[in-house]
Amino acid sequence: MEHVGERWQEFNARDERIENGGRDPRLGNPDKGDDVYVSVAIVWLFRRTKNGIEVLFQQRSEKVDRYPGDWDIAAGGHINYGESVVDAAVREAKEEIGAEITADMLHFVVSTPSLFKNNILREFVCDYTGQPENFHFDDGEVSQVKWVPLSEFDDFILKNAKKPLKEDVEIRSLVKKRLMTYGDSESS
Repeated sequence: MEHVGERWQEFNARDERIENGGRDPRLGNPDKGDDVYVSVAIVWLFRRTKNGIEVLFQQRSEKVDRYPGDWDIAAGGHINYGESVVDAAVREAKEEIGAEITADMLHFVVSTPSLFKNNILREFVCDYTGQPENFHFDDGEVSQVKWVPLSEFDDFILKNAKKPLKEDVEIRSLVKKRLMTYGDSESS
């Protein structure tokens, strides 16, 4: 859900910020072939348990206009005009699911163009092990969250996730590898 007066940061094809006031969200994402891009900060929350790594997914509210009821990554959204990628990731986690994360909790995975629109996807993983799980959905975009074992990650996405997440096999593979790396490297 966009906030009144919010504008998205625009980028050129060289991934440089365009300093002209930003894109009105009512215009939506630029189409493939446009000379302008917008960027999305995406946060995959994970936790280490005695049974292995679990990944948090959110179910989109039935009230949203895009992919209602489908499952999605823990949090994500457009980078606002003048906002850093990391600040956007932290803000989106708080706005969408009430997760209190900090910049130092984020581990960068990849920055890549979307398959569908002129979006630059900036993916992060975040170790949420031991953090308070008082998730809440104040902005109306999310109806619930669910921890999914990493061993069921691909199957869960293919059966339940929104179409772009199902179809972007390359990013899903990179994220899964990073989740395994961080989950294993920090285990006690």
